[in-house]
Amino acid sequence: MRYGVVMEELASDVVGELPEEARREVLELVELVRADPRAWPDVRDPGSVEEIREAFGGRCWLQYMPHAGAIEVRDIGWAG
Repeated sequence: MRYGVVMEELASDVVGELPEEARREVLELVELVRADPRAWPDVRDPGSVEEIREAFGGRCWLQYMPHAGAIEVRDIGWAG
């Protein structure tokens, strides 16, 4: 866990399996999101009470939930 970032187990497992370059890109995106979590689109289903957002990098994406002063990373994707 980084300060202000909580990763669900699946997201943590994905990061652990990525090559170093990919891991670096994902963690850079996580830092951008952590700095301004509401700058990315809200993609929650209609009627959902959970605020779910998605952010995209050059070859990666992540799905997360903003919380007071932190983000919870739910899923990570890599297309590299």
